[in-house]
Formats: sequence, C-alpha cells, structure tokens
Amino acid sequence: MTGGVEETTAQEGVHGTARGRGRAEIVTTVVAVTAVVALSLNLRPALAGFSPLAGEAGTELGLGAGAISLVTTLPLVCFGVFALFAPALSRRFGAERALMATMPLLAAGILLRGAGATTALLLGTVLVGIAIAIGNVLLPGVVKRRFPTATGAMTGLYASAIGGGAMLAAALAKPLDDLTHGWRPALAVWALPALAAAVPLALLARATPRGAVTVPGSQATQKADVGRRPVRRLTTAALAVFFGLQSVVFYVVLAWLPRVLTEAGTAPADAGLPLSFVQLVSLPTGLTVSILARTSRSQAWYAAACGVAGAAGFTGLLVAPGAAPYAWALLLGLSVASFPLALAMITAKAGGPSHADRLSSVVQGCGYLMAAAGPLAAGLLRDATGTWTASLAFLLVMAVLLAPVGWFAARL
Repeated sequence: MTGGVEETTAQEGVHGTARGRGRAEIVTTVVAVTAVVALSLNLRPALAGFSPLAGEAGTELGLGAGAISLVTTLPLVCFGVFALFAPALSRRFGAERALMATMPLLAAGILLRGAGATTALLLGTVLVGIAIAIGNVLLPGVVKRRFPTATGAMTGLYASAIGGGAMLAAALAKPLDDLTHGWRPALAVWALPALAAAVPLALLARATPRGAVTVPGSQATQKADVGRRPVRRLTTAALAVFFGLQSVVFYVVLAWLPRVLTEAGTAPADAGLPLSFVQLVSLPTGLTVSILARTSRSQAWYAAACGVAGAAGFTGLLVAPGAAPYAWALLLGLSVASFPLALAMITAKAGGPSHADRLSSVVQGCGYLMAAAGPLAAGLLRDATGTWTASLAFLLVMAVLLAPVGWFAARL
C-alpha cells in the first residue's frame, strides 16, 4: 500500500515538474516574441523619422542636399562596417545580451543628434548606425535558434515590425514637429520606445544562461551545426548583391521621397504620407512573402516580382511624380518586400544557427556598404543637375537589376 502511494506521489511530482517546465517554456517564448518585435520596431524610426524633417534640419544647419544625404549615408556605412563585428559580440556576450545593449546605445544616439550643431548630428547618427547594425545582423540567428520550426513566420513578423516602425516614424514626423515646435525634439521622441524595448530584451537575456543554445559557438550550437554545409561563396556573393540593391532602393526612397514629391508640387505637410504608405503596403506583402518563401521550392519569382514593381514605381516618379504619388508608393511598397525576402533567403540558405550569424554578417555587411552610396549619390545628383531626373533614373536601373540578381541568388 505504501509503495503504491509513493509511486503515485512520484508520478504526480513528475507531471507537476513537466507542467512547470511547459509553463516556463511558454513564458520564455512569449518574452522572446515580445523582445524580437520590440527590438524590430526600433530599428528604423531613427532613420525614417528624419527624412520628412531633413529639409527643416538642413535649412537650420545650413546644409544642402548633398550634405544632408551624408546623414542618411552614415548609418548605412555603420551597418556595413559593424555588421562584421556583430558575431564576435554574440560569441563574447551572447546574442540576447548584445541585443539588449543596443537599445540604450540607440537612445543615446537619438538624443545626441538633436543636442547641438552639425557635429552632434553626425556623431549621434554614427551611434544610431552602430546600434542598428548589431540588431540587423543578430536577429536572423536569434530567430533561427529560438523558433526553429517557425522561422518563416517569425522572419515575416519581425521584418513587418521593422517596416511598421518606419511607417509610424514617417507618418508622425511632421505632426511631432508641429507639436514640439522643432525637428530636434521631434527626433528625440524616438529615444523613449528604444529604452522601453530594453526591458523585454533584458528579461530574455536574463532567461538565457551563458553557454546556452542561443550563444553562437557554444557546444549545443556547434552540435546543431554538425553536418551542415557552409554556404558557397557564389551564393553568399549573390545574396550580398541582392541585399545591397534592395537596400539602395529602400534607403533612397526613405531619404528622398518626401523631397521629390515636395518639389513636384505636393504640400510639405502631405509629402511624408506616401512614404508611410510605402511602408503600409510592404507590411502585409513582406509578411506574406516571408512565409511563402519558406514553403516554396524557390524564391526566384518573388525576387523578380519585387524588381518589376520597383521599376514601375520609379518610372512613374520619373515621368509624372506628382500625378499619382500613392500609385507610385503602392508599387514601391511591393518592391520593398524584397527586404524580408532577403532575410528569409539568408535564414533558408544558412546551414545552422551559427552559420546564420556568419552569413547574415557577411551579406548584410557587404550589402549595406554597397547601399551606402545610394542616398549620397541621389543627393549629389540632385545638387549637380537641379532636378531629380538623374537620381530617379539611377534608381530605375537599380530596381531593374534587382529582378535578375534576386532570381540568380534564389536559384543557387
């Protein structure tokens, strides 16, 4: 009789322990999803929120289009350079801890940008670029490790959150400018959500012991990578060029679309809305493409479609920029889905968790360094010619190239 009671008690203890582990796993998953989304929402507002205010900032600081384009180019240079160091930070401190540290750094950069003259703007922009670079690179690996059976959905979710943050910042830039009576406090507002995002990231980092599976180079991660073939150099190069081309398209649109429309006759107060519409269109499109790309045999057709849509949008801006701005924004929004597609291709082609970190680092590092010339070239062409015709023709070429390069990268 006593033996039966003891056996029953032992079984209840085992079931209770299993239920406890199950609840802990659910909580950890919720925290992980919250942390990923919170971080993603903060990866673009510091950039998208500046674009509609660039003219006002340039006027106050005495900067032309070429000089202002440097402000949008610096983050891309940082994305490219510091992307190469992100895996080392992940190995040293753990991916979650490294990501947690990016949010206070991002907030500091945002506040510094509006604290003084041109020097403060540039230094703050560099800090913003470093913080976002680390987040850009480490997120795909964290998603691949944390959500191995839902990588496509999570990639689409966090890519959509990145786009949603950009859309919100672009839409609120002018209202915040009016409310706070200046571009400096309007930019500083975005330090608050960055600090708030540090909370779930800190919880996730606390729940991740050192040496756990989420740290690249750990024993568990190495086991997960056993038997996985490293990505071929040709595949890596093709992905980097595709990532670079889509980044050129996105960041020039982010930096200059409001100015293009303003000079075409759109009221300054309304010029930021089509940019928000670009992001609005890209959210469901990007999420859908990310999920389909993970379940399809090839992502080639999606890549080609993004290039065709971008080419059509830039053709419209080139021929009649003020005639149908929301139609052009719709097409550009469809093209911007190439960003989550590129992320999905990285995670799909990476052999294992630590492979994802390394591939993400190389592809994003090289791609963003390639893209850094985009906003600067567009601004310099505008200053040199006095119109946006040459800049839009340049973007049309980039969008046309996006289709065959993406097709090639997907087929490798």
